[in-house]
Amino acid sequence: MRKNSFTHLAALLGLTLLIVACSETKPDSEPKYKPIPEKKSDNKGDPDTFDRRVQAVMNEGSQSQEGLAEAPKASQARPPNSGKEPMVLLDTQNRPLGAVVHHKDKMDYYECKGIIAPWFQELIVAEMNYFNELADLPFVVSENCIVTYGTDKSLTPGRIGVQLFETRKEFDKCVRNDFCPVFRTVNFVPINKSLMRSYFISNTNSKEIFQHCVTDIGKWHRNSTCYTID
Repeated sequence: MRKNSFTHLAALLGLTLLIVACSETKPDSEPKYKPIPEKKSDNKGDPDTFDRRVQAVMNEGSQSQEGLAEAPKASQARPPNSGKEPMVLLDTQNRPLGAVVHHKDKMDYYECKGIIAPWFQELIVAEMNYFNELADLPFVVSENCIVTYGTDKSLTPGRIGVQLFETRKEFDKCVRNDFCPVFRTVNFVPINKSLMRSYFISNTNSKEIFQHCVTDIGKWHRNSTCYTID
């Protein structure tokens, strides 16, 4: 029995020394794959937080801490949410109620003035600039505004929208010469007797596209069009 005990103890001691020796030996090469770091949790995936932030900017302006944190410059705007005039004036064929100022095969263009209510134009400019700041793009101004209407040759005949621009030069290049390094439009989407606002921004320099939907009650759906929300 004693001999077996000594033999067993010697074997354990040898195994221990072998493990220690192996652990102190430096590997010849680094492992091929490094562990994936854990993502830091944040609230950017929380739709309620997004709704709160966009409401803060659009309805509370600079009084909101959320608005200042998300888009400090855009948060200074305090546009109205309603007004006496209808949002968009249409004729009996649901076309913009005004004269066509520029025509293309797939699109007719109208002046915003006289078709888009001033309070509504102020609202969509403020919303567009909020999204511009999120995308690190220059702001647009209300004066550089054009109404669009999809002709029968368009992929979406009858669709009405508004294009907004930073400068008049940019306006002329995009509308008249089809040169739009930065393209900003909001299309009006009627759903269930309400008018949604579907924003589309593209930047050819960075090859980025941004899409947002704002409902008639101001609920914001980020990275989505109004055609895909429930």
